Amino acid sequence: MVDDLSKGRLGNLQQSEGRFELRRGDLEERGVALELLSDADVIFHLASRAFGVAYSGSRHLEILEHNERITTNLLEALRRNPPQALLVTSSSCVYPDDGPETVPELPVFTGEPEIVNLGYGWAKRFLEAKTQLFHRETGVATTIVRPFNIYGERYAWQGNFSQAIPMLVKRVADGDDPLVIWGSGRQRRNYMHASDCAWLMMRLVEENFAGPVNIGTEDTVTMRELVELICSVSGRAPNILTDAGKPEGRFVKSADSSVLRAAVPDFRLSIDLESGIKRMLGWYETTFVKNVVV
Repeated sequence: MVDDLSKGRLGNLQQSEGRFELRRGDLEERGVALELLSDADVIFHLASRAFGVAYSGSRHLEILEHNERITTNLLEALRRNPPQALLVTSSSCVYPDDGPETVPELPVFTGEPEIVNLGYGWAKRFLEAKTQLFHRETGVATTIVRPFNIYGERYAWQGNFSQAIPMLVKRVADGDDPLVIWGSGRQRRNYMHASDCAWLMMRLVEENFAGPVNIGTEDTVTMRELVELICSVSGRAPNILTDAGKPEGRFVKSADSSVLRAAVPDFRLSIDLESGIKRMLGWYETTFVKNVVV
């Protein structure tokens, strides 16, 4: 595993101690990528800089350039020493805002990516295109996954730049009252726990799946419903307000999972949203505070 630990923690890997080798380094540095990826058989590429929309709003070019450097260095290293298989992590942000509410695996060079994550979306589009060219020229089996909204405990807290579920968990757990939701609160999202996402990535490589595939489902929850669920699980009842002046992204964001389910017929979610929220609140209590009721 290659990681610069800028967002991760070694403590998160205690359960897997002895089952992996950590190669510490920043893949934005060409020499690091060439050295540390020189002898891999299977590559799962998840390295990127991704935060919530509060961070993305004024940093689209910075995010694009960061991810592009990693992509360039990664593919150069793998051209020199091709692995047996490669999985790259794209994003649902590659899809335009005016697409269907439940999104199939659409071609991604029509229109602009999701506006609130514009730089990230373009970076992932370029990643997909370059990966497909890499496959054509090397013959290495490649899988491109497009996760929707993935969440999980052990999240590396990013303050006001955190993503939606950890941000909302913190606000509820900290006793914010009123609790303000960005946008209308009616915007709908599909969420999947990181454990299910990781399992699916492994299964797709095992099944030699080629091409792009959504990682997500058709089920959605409104942001207000999500906040109410977090409040219910935590035993809190703040006054919930919305702020229409804040960005909310596309109104409905869910995944057509037909291709995914055909590729992995035994796919079943092991962690539903309520169970995932309970785990998130437990993580926050253990890591940051001592007064959350779980």
